Amino acid sequence: MALSYNSTSFLIVSLLLISFILTSVKADLIDDVCSKTQHKDVCLSTLKGDPRSKGANLKGLMMISMDLSQKSAQSVRDLVEKLLDEATNPELKSRYSFCCTSYNDAIDNLKKLPDLFKSKDYNGINTHASAALSDPSKCDDKFSGPPAEVPQLKDANDKLRGLIESILVISKLLKGR
Repeated sequence: MALSYNSTSFLIVSLLLISFILTSVKADLIDDVCSKTQHKDVCLSTLKGDPRSKGANLKGLMMISMDLSQKSAQSVRDLVEKLLDEATNPELKSRYSFCCTSYNDAIDNLKKLPDLFKSKDYNGINTHASAALSDPSKCDDKFSGPPAEVPQLKDANDKLRGLIESILVISKLLKGR
């Protein structure tokens, strides 16, 4: 049985419309998650900038956020270690040393998230993600007085906070299902 021209046109238009709606829903999902974070712009640019996010559902976004958070925490710790090695000011050395310890703690907490996610332990995810979220803030707090925090460390801390905040938001959304 052959399809008429009208039936074929209707089928093509319907498929395009469904594809458009599904793409919009995925973009809206990232917008929805990121709108609930304090670092919305960072969350949006990071998640939308990752090619794995295209078409990802909530669980997929969780996996992406966990992966990016771990990589970001490692990257920030590497930056802090570099700054520590280059620092000559004793106050900066002390601050960077403290920050290294904080980031080691954040990395340890973030490494636990994938197993907690697999077991659907959203309370555990919230506990460890919250602990990891406090570590960049602890580092920033060390720079409340002079000498100032270098902009690249501040930016890296903000990026990490935005990613971890997305984990907390997604975890709450998944827990509610």
